[in-house]
Amino acid sequence: MERDDIFKAIQSAVEDTPLFIIGSGSSAAHHLPGMGLLGGHLLTQLDSKYTGTACWDTFRENLRNGADLETALLGVTLTQEMLIDVKCETWNLISSKDLELFDRILFDNEKLPLSRLIRKFYQAHPRKVDIITTNYDRVIEYACDSVGLPVSTGFEGCYQKRFAGAFPSKDTINLLKVHGSLDVFRDAHDVVVSVPMLRELRPGLVPEIITPGRSKFEAILQGTPRQILSAADERIGQAASFLCIGYGFNDTQVQENIVSRIRTGVPIVVVTQTVFDSAAHLLANNAKHYISIQEGMMPGTTEICIDRTIEILDGTFWTVDGFMDIID
Repeated sequence: MERDDIFKAIQSAVEDTPLFIIGSGSSAAHHLPGMGLLGGHLLTQLDSKYTGTACWDTFRENLRNGADLETALLGVTLTQEMLIDVKCETWNLISSKDLELFDRILFDNEKLPLSRLIRKFYQAHPRKVDIITTNYDRVIEYACDSVGLPVSTGFEGCYQKRFAGAFPSKDTINLLKVHGSLDVFRDAHDVVVSVPMLRELRPGLVPEIITPGRSKFEAILQGTPRQILSAADERIGQAASFLCIGYGFNDTQVQENIVSRIRTGVPIVVVTQTVFDSAAHLLANNAKHYISIQEGMMPGTTEICIDRTIEILDGTFWTVDGFMDIID
């Protein structure tokens, strides 16, 4: 295919405002820690406390044998105390890096490519973009703030917010954080509350985030996470197309309904540095119309797969900025 034909195919796939699915790959560009760094951090902070406990020792050996964090925790049932410590240390690591990014945005004028992308799709009537993310961080919120776009997360209030589950039908960026947020906690009375931009954890507050492993499958089906997942599923069922940014297709509960929709012919476009084999097989075996855009094997090239046909282009189109060069 000629370059112009490739670009037209991509433009056509997201012509109607797509449902955004944003994963950790979009945050990695801003030096936020991924699962590898998080696994090392958990061992550094908690190994001396829990070494000698069978489930923890299994987790540690899984990591040391090369398993990623998700896999290392899948076959392990951590105690409630361990789960709370894992949540707190996960929050400590990601929050510190997230706040460093916020400082760079404020004082060093760091730009967020997502700002340009989200703003483009927000311009169409009724000026609404729905975003589902598995990330805890606030990169999407920062990106929207940078260009003056309103964000709805389902929580209402100013500084001590409660979950109301309201996601407007116009004039908003609906942000559904299905695995929780750095801003959301469970307090000493077992009430979920959103307290924006805390610099450190306080006694009585446990981060309401869903960490990798066996406990994730139970946690996402309870309380506030279940309500957010239900709202996400509703939007998946209505989506005209899907635009996945830095998303690796590692969350069965999140993507189950996406797979059902793409089997019916709903277009899906995946933009990421690397499309791993598991994601490539999922798309090829289920989607009637899909496009994946990833870094090419040669420097300065991009590999674009359109319905199993692979094209190689000169240029960097697998980044958000590069993708914008295609659709803007």
